[in-house]
This record gives sequence, C-alpha cells and structure tokens, in this order.
Amino acid sequence: MSFISNSQNETNNWIFGERAGLNFTAQQDPQVIYNSQLVAPRGCSSISDRNGNLLIYTNGDMIFNKNHNIMSNGILVSLDNVPGAPPPLVTNRDFDQNSIIVPIANSNIYYVFTLGPNGLYYSIVDINLQNGLGEVTIKNIPLFTENGVAKISAVHHADGKSIWLMTTKKNDDNQFTSFYAYKINTNGTINDPVISNNMGYKGAMEGSIKFSPDGKKLACANFQLENVQNNLTTFDFNNETGVLSNKFNLQTSFVFFEVVTAYSVEFSQDSKYLYANLLRQPMQGEPSSTRKHLLYKYDLSLVNPAGNLEVLYEESDAPDNGIATLQLANNGKIYRAISQSSSIGTDYVGFIYNIDNEETQSTYAHNAINLSANESRLGLPNFIQSYFRTRILTKKGCINNPVFFEVDTYAEITAIEWDFGDGNTSNVISPTHTYNSIGNFATSVTITINDRQITVYKNIIINPLPDLIPNQQLIQCDNDTDGIATFNLYNIREKISTSVSEEELFFYNNLADAEQDSNRISNPENYTNMVVNEEVFVRVVNKNECFSITSFSLRAILIEIEGLENIYTCENSDFIDGNSEGRFSINLVKANIQNQLDILDPNTITLFPSFLEAQTTQNEISRDQFISGSTTLWVRLDNTDISCGGIAPISLIVNSTPIIALEDNYVLCGSNPIILTGNASNHRYEWLNSNNQIISNLRQFIFNNTGTYTHIAYKTENGIECSNSKTFIIENIESPTFNTVEISPSLGRTSNVTILVDGSNDYEFSLDDITYYGNSNGYTFNNIPAGKYTIFVRDLNQCQPTIQKEIYIISYPNFFTPNNDGINDYWRIKGINSNDIKSIKIFNRYGKVMSHLLKSTNYIWDGKYGNQLQPTNDYWFEVTFISGEKQTGHFTLKR
Repeated sequence: MSFISNSQNETNNWIFGERAGLNFTAQQDPQVIYNSQLVAPRGCSSISDRNGNLLIYTNGDMIFNKNHNIMSNGILVSLDNVPGAPPPLVTNRDFDQNSIIVPIANSNIYYVFTLGPNGLYYSIVDINLQNGLGEVTIKNIPLFTENGVAKISAVHHADGKSIWLMTTKKNDDNQFTSFYAYKINTNGTINDPVISNNMGYKGAMEGSIKFSPDGKKLACANFQLENVQNNLTTFDFNNETGVLSNKFNLQTSFVFFEVVTAYSVEFSQDSKYLYANLLRQPMQGEPSSTRKHLLYKYDLSLVNPAGNLEVLYEESDAPDNGIATLQLANNGKIYRAISQSSSIGTDYVGFIYNIDNEETQSTYAHNAINLSANESRLGLPNFIQSYFRTRILTKKGCINNPVFFEVDTYAEITAIEWDFGDGNTSNVISPTHTYNSIGNFATSVTITINDRQITVYKNIIINPLPDLIPNQQLIQCDNDTDGIATFNLYNIREKISTSVSEEELFFYNNLADAEQDSNRISNPENYTNMVVNEEVFVRVVNKNECFSITSFSLRAILIEIEGLENIYTCENSDFIDGNSEGRFSINLVKANIQNQLDILDPNTITLFPSFLEAQTTQNEISRDQFISGSTTLWVRLDNTDISCGGIAPISLIVNSTPIIALEDNYVLCGSNPIILTGNASNHRYEWLNSNNQIISNLRQFIFNNTGTYTHIAYKTENGIECSNSKTFIIENIESPTFNTVEISPSLGRTSNVTILVDGSNDYEFSLDDITYYGNSNGYTFNNIPAGKYTIFVRDLNQCQPTIQKEIYIISYPNFFTPNNDGINDYWRIKGINSNDIKSIKIFNRYGKVMSHLLKSTNYIWDGKYGNQLQPTNDYWFEVTFISGEKQTGHFTLKR
C-alpha cells in the first residue's frame, strides 16, 4: 500500500464542527484534537505553518489562535452597534462555505476571507503579533459587498505563487449565474475580478464549489430540494487567465423526475475523479424512508462520466438536512462529515480510500473515526486545493529495471533530493533508479518551491520479473516432412513458465525487437515457421508489468497415426427427425480412440474441426454432446511435455433414418379393414396400440378397429440398429348434418340453392341421387326451377349412408294488377303442388293479415281485404308447407 504524508503542512490541522479536530502530521490515520473551542454548524477553515503547527482557524464569525482562544481583535461580527465594535454584520456561520485562509507569500501575513449575507470580506492577520499568537490588524475589508454572493474556493495561479479565489453571484432571478475570480498577488494586492458568465449555468445558494488540485477544473454542487437539473456541474478553469469555460452538467439521477441534489464535491489528488455527496428526495407518493444519502464517484476522463458512475455509499431513511461536506486530506484520502443537521451532529467522520488508484476500487468507510466527546456537523475545513497536489507519481517498478521517478506539484521546482529507500539518493528532478531486490521501499522526495521545502513520502513496490525456463522446444505435428508447419505460439506458455494465468506473452523474430518491444509477431495463434527449427523470442509480462525475455525453437515433425475407426450414430439421436444430424458423445469418441491406440491418459486426446485448428489448438470441441451431420474431425494427441504426438482424421457418420411412409389419419370405410405395410428397406417392425403394447412384429398389419397406433421401424446399419416411429389414428367417419340450406332467386323464374353441411370429411351433393357434384362441405346449385326437390349428400368415399333433405322452390309474380282486365288479376304461388301447401297468409306493410288463401280457390289473392279493394302498395306473404317448412317473400299490388 502506498501513502503520502507531510506533503503541504499547511493542511495538517483540521478544526471543525462542535469543538472537533483532526491532526494529520506525518500520520497515515489522523489523531483526534480535543481542545478546540470552535462551534461551526456549517463552513469553517483552518491553516498551519510550514512545519505543520496550528496557527489560525475560524467559523466565519470569530478567528481563533493556536491556543484555541479568540485571537486579538478576532470577533468579526457583532449584533450590537457599540462604539469601537466592528460593523454590525449578520452572522456568517450558517453559510456552507463561509471562509478560507490564504497566506501571503514570504510574509507573516494571512488573509482570512469570510462570506456571509452581506457579501465577501477579508481580514488581515499578522501572525507575529501577540508573541506569535497573531492579531487581526484589519478586519472586514469589503471585497464583494453585494447580496447573493455564495461559495468560495482557492487554488494556486499558473505561476505557482499567487492565488486564485473564486466565488459566485446570483442574478435578479435569484439564480447564481456568474463567477468572480480574484487574483491574490504575492505582495498581498488583490486584482479586480475576472468574471465568467453567460455560460448557461444556473446555480443555487446552498452547496459548495471546489477547484481540482491541478487547478484545471472547478466543480459546483447546488443543493436544490425541488430541482431535477443543474445539481452538479463542472467547468474547465484557465489558471493563467482565471476564465471558466466548457460547462458540463453531470447526471445525478437516472429516473425521470427524480430529484438527486448535490451538497458537496471533492476531487481526487490526481484531479481525475470527482466525488459528490448527494441527497435523493422521495418521489410523489413515496414514503419519507426512501430519502437517501448517496456518495458518487465520477471518472472525469470519460466523455460521459455518469456512464461509469460508482455508488460508494447509500443510506436510506436519511434526514433531508444532514447531508455534509467532503474534503481531501494530505494522506490521499477524502473525509466525509457525518451529521443529522447543522445543529445536531454525530461523533463520527467517514473517509474514502484508494481515491485515485486505478488498480484498486475506491471504498468508503462510514463512522470510521470516533471524535469522542466532540461532534461533526455539516462542514469540514476549506483549504487552498493546490496544497494537496504535491505527490510522488511513481507507484511501482521491477527488479533490475530502471524505475522512473517523478513528482507533481503546483510550482516550479528549484531544488530536489530523492531518497529511494535503499540507501541511494539523487538530486535529479526526474531520475531513474534500478533496484536489485524486491519489496516495499519507503521513498521520499524533498522539493524546494517558492523558497520553501516540501517533503512527500510514498511506498514504492518493486516486483519480481517472470521466472522463465530457457531452451524449450515447441513440437508441432506436420502433414509432410518439410519441417514447416503452423504453430500456436501460445502453446509454449506452460513449458516456459509456471505462472501462466497471470502473464501475457508477446513474440518476436529477433532479440532486439523483443528488448525494444517492436515488430511483434502479429499472428501468434497461426504462425508458420519460416525456416526449419526456427528460433522465436518471447517477452513475458506479469500482472505488475515486469517482463523477462527468453527464446524457444519451433520443430515440425510428421507423426503418422493408423486409421481410426469411424464413429456412428442414429439420425434421430438428437431427438429431431429428418434434419440429417445426430448426437455424438465426445467422451465416448475419446474413449474409443484411447482403447484403439492403447493410450494411458485420456487427457492427451483432443478433437478439433480442422487440421489447422488441431495444429494451433484453437476451437477445441470440448463439450461432450456434439450435434452434427456426418463430418470429419481431427484428433490431436499430445505428449506429456505438451508436444504434438500426432494428428489424424476421424469420421463421424450419421446413419440414415428408417423410412416410414404412413399418413397421420386413416378412415375405416364400412366393414372394410385398413391394411398398412412397413417399408421394405427396414429390418424389423413393431405395431403398438394406444397402451404401447406390441400387437404385431410383422411387416404388414390389418386394422379393423379405430384407435391410436404407433409403428416403429428398425434398421441395422454400420453395426448399430437405429429406429424411427410414427403415431397415427384410425377412425370412423361420422355422418354429416345439414347446417344451412339457402334458397335465393336468380335470373328469370329460377333460384340458386346453397347447401352447407357439418362433418369431418369432404362431401358431394345431388338433387336426383344419380349425378353428384362438389368435393367439400358446401355446394351451390344454380338456376333451379320452382318445384319440390330432395337434396342428397354423401362422403366422397361413400363410407357412410347418404343424408337427404326435402326443399321447396317457389315461384310467384313480383306484382299483379287486379283491375278485371283479364291480365295479372290474381296473385298466386307457382311450381308447387297444392297438396304440399298447408296455408298461405298475406300481410300489409304493418303486419296485418289481409287474407288467408284457400286450397279451394287454388291459393289465389284478388287484392281485397274482405270485400274492400286494397290500395297500391307492397305486401308480404308466408307459405307453410305440409312438412312444416316456411318461406316468405313480398310483392307489389298496382292499380
């Protein structure tokens, strides 16, 4: 595990919350400070001297000295305007980021910037006064005295000496849209602000802003309980000009209309990752227990950082005002304040470790540090962010290989001294050093920047090189004697190394390329040697990126294997009939080869789809159940030293399926039996009833009864018997029944007769029981004259009795003119014998019976109701036949 400590000592002492404090001096884990007098519900800041001794801390309202007393003239706010008191400013303590302390270069002066309802002010502290306890010489100097100024962060200028101080301001719509960057020069003067606006940014009062340690980015957390947008934003920052650009909104929620708002942010020490402390609000209809505190990690090197978002912590049923601050420390961890609200704290602080380690996942430890009687609130100290940048970049190296050392910091390095932890040192800014043993080495570097020294420490891990076995040979099977074959160079892996699962192999044609890692062999899995017994060089790289180089030779030999016996299976062994494929057991194939060739170890037998794949050991057929049509596989035999012991083909043959040419259904026709015969190409036959009982073993069988039967055919081919089966049904035909008979007028005085029957077969139809028509369940006779007819219906096979039905086709005039001129004076039914008629009724349009026609008058109507002439109109009739059948229609009476 690597660590960094004693980097920028100004951040060694943290004073925060309710009399809480942590000391990070040369410690991996901080020590609790017990004698703080600070009460800071939210924001605060502190600073130490270059040696890490506490100097100043503040909650925005009061400035304290290193003895934890209020500094001389250190009360910044007063509720009463009395003579000699400071201006009656409203308290600053309730601002999330209410202060930050900036030292003026090479002096005893510190600027304490405070932020509150009345804007941004600063007070000047001379730390040499009051016997080194410090005194506020001037306080509450206005810098940006407007309402609606919030959030504050600082970072070094590109020159590494002056400081940028950033804050935000709201517009008339109560939205924070502008950023003000103040340059604090080394002589203590403060330039007019560099204003960045018109960027489409809409911030909020609550939340925080943070510079990245490298000064290239600014992140903004906007705590808004009812807003789904603009909760977390990043900008690019030009630390030369002070200008912000390239606004980018980070996604905090992946559910429509879900509010996940950010309270605080912090960068990793390498400025690559952004961590955010967030609150998830219950959606409409959800209980308050769904409110959550969340801790997110974004990778800012990605085009879409939210696409690879990591959720490090999730706390349900959380208070809506207990979300707290994140702050990076000089030990490379990010600490998280834990509180119930600004007025109700907890005894604990959590932290995130492995914050910028790409090889190890970041982890959050909740309630990790017990503050004892003191309490954490919502805030942690606010520091100049570039103080956390200085660090050793080197992480690990390899024995007997040069290790490149580099340190990153915010200012020009004017002097340096490296200690490599093995008794060797260097004063080169970016040296290389070679270790001759493995292990952890406590390295350190002392750099001089801005006329001061900073020392940082880090454990460097020196790892072993891969241990390789030289002078190995990769023997390949060839199909001729020319010594040229195709090799899978990766097959040398187990012969040259015992750590095969943790190493990568790269291959070269000469040693120089292997040493320089250039001109790699591009096709190591299908490499054809260029000369007999060619030497190939391999560079083996382990998981720690350490490498060793060795070489091996390629040898191609012809090893003949006697012809292997074919393997057979049935076509339906894959449980699918007719697809020309079968199922082979690879394990049984190997066992057959093992017995045939008298091989002791079955694990030396492998099968492949082709000769080339067998040579290169690619695409091995390893699954036991292999489904295929007839094919050829290639058997590879390997020796115990992983060299090829021979390659030969083996045929897998799918036998043909026994032929069964039976239908799905058969019909018993009357007393005639059904005779079924098995295919002559088969060798054995079985006929089974519905209870799977064998009722015959003959090729031919006679069926007299209905039922469900199965025929199984067997055929012996290539020494194995294969079978096929077919289930079929024998049934009787049920007599059809009439569904509908529809009589409709056609041209002239004829009609069309459409007949539909219900039944399970095809039928034919007749009107004279002599000539039949049709072959389905319906038929239409066209242009049939009026009269009495019998419809005959029978199945096409004439296996059932014919059914029949009598029908009447009537003819009648569409109009008549009862005016006694001898023409059309009467209306009557035509084409039907009067003996077949039972009654005829005439109705008017209202359904009133106009007349009951009588057989004695030949069923005629003279257009009268009683003795009254009926008017011109349409009339309806109903004919009832002796059979009970009725027919209706209508006609017109004209006068």
